[in-house]
Amino acid sequence: MAKVGELYNKANRYLKRNGMGKTAIAVADTALSKTPKNFKYQLATAEELRAQRAWSDRFSSSLKFSLVVPAYETDAVYFDEMLSSVLGQTYGNWELIIVDGSRNTRLFDEMEVITGVIDQKIQPGKELSLEEIRSIYSFEVDKEVTFDYYGCMIKYIHLCKNYGISENSNIGIAQATGDYVGLLDHDDLLTPDALYYMSKALVTNAYKAKLIYSDEDKTDAKGKDFFEPNRKPDLNMDMILTNNYICHFTLMERKLIQELKFRSDYDGAQDYDIFLRALASFEDPYEMTLHVPKILYHWRAHAQSTAGNTDSKEYAYEAGRRAVDDYCRERGWAITVSHTAHLGFYHLEYRNNLFMTRPELGAVCGPIFKLGKISGGAMREDGSVVYRGLARGMGGYMHRGSLVQQVEAGDVRNMRINPAVQQVYDEMVESKRANSTPNYVEISLEFCKKLREMGYKILYDPDHKPE
Repeated sequence: MAKVGELYNKANRYLKRNGMGKTAIAVADTALSKTPKNFKYQLATAEELRAQRAWSDRFSSSLKFSLVVPAYETDAVYFDEMLSSVLGQTYGNWELIIVDGSRNTRLFDEMEVITGVIDQKIQPGKELSLEEIRSIYSFEVDKEVTFDYYGCMIKYIHLCKNYGISENSNIGIAQATGDYVGLLDHDDLLTPDALYYMSKALVTNAYKAKLIYSDEDKTDAKGKDFFEPNRKPDLNMDMILTNNYICHFTLMERKLIQELKFRSDYDGAQDYDIFLRALASFEDPYEMTLHVPKILYHWRAHAQSTAGNTDSKEYAYEAGRRAVDDYCRERGWAITVSHTAHLGFYHLEYRNNLFMTRPELGAVCGPIFKLGKISGGAMREDGSVVYRGLARGMGGYMHRGSLVQQVEAGDVRNMRINPAVQQVYDEMVESKRANSTPNYVEISLEFCKKLREMGYKILYDPDHKPE
């Protein structure tokens, strides 16, 4: 019943924001594109966990992770479960840095009990005024305790005031000593094998990646039910400009994150902002970014969380829009970034000629419809249609069918080409269209393959219409 109530409230908020017409389409879109009903998060078996720990014993000395948790007036139950999810990692070389901006030391008391480390210097749960804090401790950090937990360091930092999510996080990041730094929300959960799979991927990658992210799902307030699996694509630079699909769980090279830092002006979308700035700093974003296609993070959905209520932090989505706008302006793109009907998703409108602004694009393609459903358009290298069967106006799974994105191939029947490749187009496409029964899939795949070989990228715009 809780899930039904959540969906009703979400639909009601959407109605108020977008009106009846768009709400009807959104409801239909949701009904037609639900995630699998039979989804069930599968915890690794005891045997698998033992094997992971054995691997960790052999290889963990070469790679250390720092987990930073900015906390503020956190529900003790959520905090306990978050902390336990870290303590239960099968990978054994990590440090946990908790930066607490709360007006009491309740979380420290919780941490002491769970870890078995007891400190009786301060009365448990005692509310401290700012004056009391400053009289007991000194400087900006009023309490800082570090101790060893089976070879892994846990540091608790209690701030004399709450500086906000970005600055609180930066305080923790500044003290990180790991090779990679990851942010963990104070009420979310890591899977027990999260760091194991991240470390395995980095070892395979020979540590070339500076930004690494995993798939995720959501969990209810009790942390028992898991739903809405988010199976993410590999890096897609145009898609990431329309939605922060990277989100959780993400690690960034320590030196990089310490240099970039979070920016308070983007609180609520501070992670999106730093991802975009990191990608902008890479000579080759695709080589420096790594996706681990496995659910390693449980995003808790409750009334106060963004996961459970997308309207709870509307300022966050505006901050996200500004982060995208920054990225585009720094590239010299004349562009307008606006919100779509779905919060957290953005539309980019190029004010100048697209191919003059983006000369690396060889073509822009759009969908082909048959009986109101997509039958062609964005394609994989094998010719399969990415969004086949998606009804007109629908976005499908995670709304991705409604997002502008780079694709491997597009259908030439709904395509606009860069003038720089006109001759290639004439030779490979126009000359074959004269046939009585042209094989458009074959023609499209050959042409797009040639574009990629020439170094061009192919863009899919779901709103692009045949000229």
